[in-house]
Amino acid sequence: MDVQELFLDSLAKADGDLRRAVDGLSRDELMAQPAGPRSNPIGWLLWHLTRTQDNLGSRAAGKATVWASQKWYEKLGMEETPARFTPDTVIAFDPKSLDTIMGFYDAVYASTQEWAKALKEADFDRESPAANPNQPSRTVRELLAIIVNDDVQHIGQVAFLRGMLREQGWY
Repeated sequence: MDVQELFLDSLAKADGDLRRAVDGLSRDELMAQPAGPRSNPIGWLLWHLTRTQDNLGSRAAGKATVWASQKWYEKLGMEETPARFTPDTVIAFDPKSLDTIMGFYDAVYASTQEWAKALKEADFDRESPAANPNQPSRTVRELLAIIVNDDVQHIGQVAFLRGMLREQGWY
């Protein structure tokens, strides 16, 4: 198995887990904070993991983010460059509906599959400049690892929170 195949297989497994964890959730459940009054809601976690995949993927692919190119910021009622997140802005985040936030996720996932399938062996060691000066440049291989790690971490959080809301009804 090569790096590309492992990455795509890992994303497919994470995608299935995410879809089971969010299936049927209402807007209220997406915005609920079952872990406490300043905890991350499911909707925000879903937005965050999708934005991370989109941002890092755009660096790996050398193209614009889905967020900007498909104007998802308008569909979610946000600025193209969202405000820095604080506990208050995280709590205020509105995913609109499961269909809306999953529409953004689906668009990013489709883009990720497209550019990842086009990667060649030489691409994995290519340096990708940082999006901001406080971050280091990364190789494409490192960006892929960060995407998988971020997905697994946040999808686990989403599944856990769903369990708190619906008594582990995702399997």
